[in-house]
Amino acid sequence: MIPHLLYNTGFFDGKNIPEQEALKPLVVKLVPKLPQQKNDGNCGIYVIKYAEYFINEMLKEMPKTFNIAHVRKYLTTQLYEYAKTKQVENYDTDNDWVPKDV
Repeated sequence: MIPHLLYNTGFFDGKNIPEQEALKPLVVKLVPKLPQQKNDGNCGIYVIKYAEYFINEMLKEMPKTFNIAHVRKYLTTQLYEYAKTKQVENYDTDNDWVPKDV
């Protein structure tokens, strides 16, 4: 379903990826011993941290728990700094769904 959504919203446009390749099903793997949230409100933090460790190929170093309050403040600071730099440097967004004058 996700590959079809991405394809039909133009995500692959201009990326020189054949339709057959773009529509291949995603491979889902279960990873044992991942940190688990303890409430209903922290799932986003866990997803973001997992993605961060995954992208940097550091899953084995991923801690079993996080200081959620600290991670929230850290992410807030990162997003603020990114937005500020984007404004100061007059960067264009790379997302076509967002108007360039925003």
